Amino acid sequence: MHAEGRLPLLHAHRDGRPRPRLVRPGKGAAAAAPRRRRLAEPLPARLGRAAAVVLHWGAKADTLTCLRSLAGSAVPPTPLVVIDNGTGALARAEVAAAAPGAELLAVPENLGFAGGANLGIRHALAADADFVLLLNNDATVEPGCLGELVRTARGRERVAAVGAKVLAADDPGRLWAAYGRLTYRAALVELVGHGEPDGPRFAAVEEVDWVPGCAMLLARTALEEVGLLDERFFAYHEDVDWCTSARARGFRVLFAPQARALHRGGASLAPHGHASPVRYLSARNTVLFARKHARAREWGRLALTVTASLPFEYVRRSRRGEGRAVRLLLRGYLDGLLGRDLPHRALGLR
Repeated sequence: MHAEGRLPLLHAHRDGRPRPRLVRPGKGAAAAAPRRRRLAEPLPARLGRAAAVVLHWGAKADTLTCLRSLAGSAVPPTPLVVIDNGTGALARAEVAAAAPGAELLAVPENLGFAGGANLGIRHALAADADFVLLLNNDATVEPGCLGELVRTARGRERVAAVGAKVLAADDPGRLWAAYGRLTYRAALVELVGHGEPDGPRFAAVEEVDWVPGCAMLLARTALEEVGLLDERFFAYHEDVDWCTSARARGFRVLFAPQARALHRGGASLAPHGHASPVRYLSARNTVLFARKHARAREWGRLALTVTASLPFEYVRRSRRGEGRAVRLLLRGYLDGLLGRDLPHRALGLR
């Protein structure tokens, strides 16, 4: 988010009416067989224009595979924005070969998922996108995914976000996640369906607490009212935070089971020597989220479950020789409570 706290006025609607300002993220309270028919190109005008944003961080091969899947969509995203999030590893020729017409934006340092996604979202909105798909670089989409997400969003009132059914890349018959549930327990959230076989339980469109940011469609109307992702989260729980803020403003968050994506999961940080920072970020951002959204009883539940889990976590990690992970977990909780800035360099994130 810009230092001045607000984003500039975007250009006008197609009919000349000015668009409202994007504002700082606010504080809130609170399987059936897939359709594989080819959709008409482009997306019908009444459904609007859909963009996609992919952040590159980690394995280049993952990013290029992700881009190829988007380029093969029955409804290709316009624009397709690729953010090289501080790696300097992506070449324009590689991006163009994987997804002709994709736009590569490179930044000199890692902005995190929230900061990198916001850069791409701004670019997409400036190109007059009505919807923006956020897709992890270790995920791919089936050809009809984007069209189904947009149709689901257009089919109901006040929809802020729509999540795809996310299947495990190494076992597509099982779910990586259907959608998310907010619990205010030690882990803050639950991924519904994680590791379960796909089936009838996950076959209907549902209104849910939140949807994972690895394959999440955001509506422009909601972005203009709610704001962009809160960059204080950097990575982890920024999707939960945004969906919660949107729901507090009367928007709906939906799970669209016929929009299907495949996700490796964890390919961006933990396998590259960042397991301990993941623990820190999860702990810190759990508290940061609670400071924004939790009521007294939710604070109580969170405090009770975190306090009860810490001794077991300490013993388990110590036996594995993972003392640094325990220290970073504790520091994460403390930094979240005190509202401290993220120590990017100490965590090896920049």
